[in-house]
Amino acid sequence: MDYLLNFMETYGYLAMFVTMVLENANIPIPSEIILGFAGYLVFQGVFDLNTAIIVGVIAGIVGSILSYWLGEYGGRPVLMKYGKYILFNEDKFGAAEKLFNRYGGAAVFIGRLLPGVRTFISFPAGVARYPMTPFIIWTTLGTIPWTILLVWLGMKLGEHWKDVIEYNHELLLVMIAVFVVLAVFYGVKLWKKRKQK
Repeated sequence: MDYLLNFMETYGYLAMFVTMVLENANIPIPSEIILGFAGYLVFQGVFDLNTAIIVGVIAGIVGSILSYWLGEYGGRPVLMKYGKYILFNEDKFGAAEKLFNRYGGAAVFIGRLLPGVRTFISFPAGVARYPMTPFIIWTTLGTIPWTILLVWLGMKLGEHWKDVIEYNHELLLVMIAVFVVLAVFYGVKLWKKRKQK
């Protein structure tokens, strides 16, 4: 962890971008550390809040596309051969695949809000060859609130930014709450449209 933080302090946004791409491409680097520390650097005046969020979102999308391509062109054989090196096992893939098979593209959005699943949801989307354009849209919609929340928390917590890591489960509850609110909002909107017809 110290090496990661030193890397970000030395190379700034570039290091943040690289590490977030790797994290979203299934390399086990917790986004809570990367984004939480980025928020702390905002608190210190080293990073700009908006720039840190934009870099985090773009990196998340790029990394997710890489994970998608791995699923599309490598599939399960790649998972079975190399998954153990990045802590991506059959159980994690099964959970992500089950979520994707049940909810389709919406699972990409849901998965992006769930710690432990968010980086792996892109792989089964690639295996299923889910269309790229809606995949990117769902990925972006899920990446934005996660990135904003963690960077903002890191900034607000300041010297205590590492609490972001400790309260990972609470973050999960917040993300679920956000998802429920959005689902209700769009559900009501869709219902009203259908009623008008």
